[in-house]
Amino acid sequence: FWGPDSEFGSLKGVLRTRVGYAGGEKADPTYYSLGKHTEVISIDYDPEVLKYEDLLEIFWAAHRCDQINTSRQYMNAVFYHDESQKIAAENSRAGAAVKQGLDADEVQTTIAAVGKFTYAEGYHQKYYLTRFGEIRDILTKSYKTEKELADSTVATRLNAYLGSGMKRDWAVFIKELPDYGMPEELEKALSKAAVRMLEGAK
Repeated sequence: FWGPDSEFGSLKGVLRTRVGYAGGEKADPTYYSLGKHTEVISIDYDPEVLKYEDLLEIFWAAHRCDQINTSRQYMNAVFYHDESQKIAAENSRAGAAVKQGLDADEVQTTIAAVGKFTYAEGYHQKYYLTRFGEIRDILTKSYKTEKELADSTVATRLNAYLGSGMKRDWAVFIKELPDYGMPEELEKALSKAAVRMLEGAK
C-alpha cells in the first residue's frame, strides 16, 4: 500500500532513508563499538527525478563548512560511492564555502568514500516514529524485521512527516488521509496523531 509514486511526506524522488555507519574498516560496527566509522544517513533516490547534486544542495543549505567536530563518530562529512560523486561533492563543498564567505583553509567538512554501509541498530531507525508507538507497532506487523522497517518507503515518509511536527497543516492531513489507501488500523492511528499535533499547535 501507499507505494513509491506517492509524494506524501517526503522530498519528491526520495524513496527511502536509513541510518547506519560508514567510512571505517571495522567489519561489523555497532553503536558502542564503531571503530573509525561515522554515523551516517543513507538515501535511496530516483535519479530520474532527483540528482546527487540536488541532495548536496539541500545538505549545504543546512550545514556550514567551517563546523568543527573532533569526534570521528559525529564527523561532518559527505560520503560518495564513485568518482563522479566525489567530484560533485568536492565542487559543491567549494561552492558552499564561497557562499558562506569562507577561505579554503577554514573548510572542515570531509569528503570521503562510503566504503561499506552497515545498518544501525533497529532502535535508531525511523527515530520520529518512536514518539508514536501505536503507529510503529502497526508498521511492524507489515515489516517483520528491523531491516524491512528501515528500508520501508512508507515508514520513511511517515517518519519524515511526523518529524516535521508543527510545520505541517495537520487539518489538511486529516482531510486527505482517506485518499492515501492505508489500512484502516493505520489510518485511525495517524488520524489520532494528527489531532494530537493540531491540539499542540493551538
